[in-house]
Amino acid sequence: MIICVKNLRVSSILGVYEEERRAERDIVINVRVEYNPATALQTDALEDALDYKLVRDCIVNFVTGTQFKLLEKLADGILQELIRDSRITSVHLEVDKPHALRLAESVSAIIEWERPA
Repeated sequence: MIICVKNLRVSSILGVYEEERRAERDIVINVRVEYNPATALQTDALEDALDYKLVRDCIVNFVTGTQFKLLEKLADGILQELIRDSRITSVHLEVDKPHALRLAESVSAIIEWERPA
């Protein structure tokens, strides 16, 4: 089963240049996490499922207050936080930095991960 959280907006300091480091900016995060829902499908109980609110909170709690220079470093940090949950078997994560380039809506870093069998 794949759970998606789409267009999650979190504020953070992100950037290399001095003007980027003066104030927080919105970062847009899209994540797909996969897990085995067999028990949850049998019980229909939240405690047996991968609670998407906890996925959101994990991302927000990590990103809030960070001051990374590189988009790639932020994406990897989010991934490392998510995969602490041993139920997650794979992650597809895209982190967007809106208005990072003139003439472009955003720049993003995409990272994918799969738990070894």
